[in-house]
Amino acid sequence: MKIRHDDPEPLDHEPLLLGEGPSWDAESATLSLVDIAGRALLIVTDQGTTRIPVADDIGCAVPWRTDQWLAAVGTDLLAVSRDGSVGEVAKLPADPATHRANDGKCDPAGRLWVGVMARDAAAGAGLLCVAREHGRVETVLTGLTIPNGLGWSPDGTVMYVTDSVPGTITAYDFDPGSGRLGESRTLITIDPRLGAPDGLTVDAEGHLWTALWDGGAVLRFAPDGALVGVLELPVARLTSCCFAGPDLTELIVTTASIGLDQEALGRYPASGSTYRVRTGIRGLPASRLTDS
Repeated sequence: MKIRHDDPEPLDHEPLLLGEGPSWDAESATLSLVDIAGRALLIVTDQGTTRIPVADDIGCAVPWRTDQWLAAVGTDLLAVSRDGSVGEVAKLPADPATHRANDGKCDPAGRLWVGVMARDAAAGAGLLCVAREHGRVETVLTGLTIPNGLGWSPDGTVMYVTDSVPGTITAYDFDPGSGRLGESRTLITIDPRLGAPDGLTVDAEGHLWTALWDGGAVLRFAPDGALVGVLELPVARLTSCCFAGPDLTELIVTTASIGLDQEALGRYPASGSTYRVRTGIRGLPASRLTDS
């Protein structure tokens, strides 16, 4: 069941506290990711890595206009440019004193979905929001704890939503035109002894890949929820993954060093690295944020 792959290649950046949210923009051949607790957006190209600091925890950032990303920082949606300039776009419907953005991603129509969690990870205090036309942000789901990895089936009719604390990935019927959720079903429940499901991506065959926090692996599931593959990495706290590269066969995996004591860092010295892993399996292209 192990996924065949070339040796994992660490990307060229300093170890991150809480690496997350990798996103490949095929139009500009640019990889972006965030360091949530390190409060920075990282832009990775063949020319090197640019680190752009922000003022609060940054849950996610998605490619938008040329050299610009829409980032969820604290409870603000901000336009962050490569030169470091920042402009406010909208606010998430939560108190910044108690809540912050977590993972986020664009659906096939280019709408941004963002999970919001309590800063103390209080049970049931999380929500899932979507940014619609004219900067209007709508709350779609409540009662979550740590809303995390998001993804869509290749035909766009199923949306996947991870909640890390109960260890579930829920599948929702999804209307790509309206962006409305329909019936739901718990597709996957991860045994907590294996770790907690974190970030998620979907490949061209409709299989789900989820990074395991404190699990040291990325798991691949069939669309029916059956486990079909395991990719192990030399880091305990894997956080997210996406497909990248010209043919979308490079799996990018982010990791974290936050919360690890010296003993754990001694066992996992690569914690906080971001890996490129060539699996030969093709992913789906990421959707760019639309201006509508």
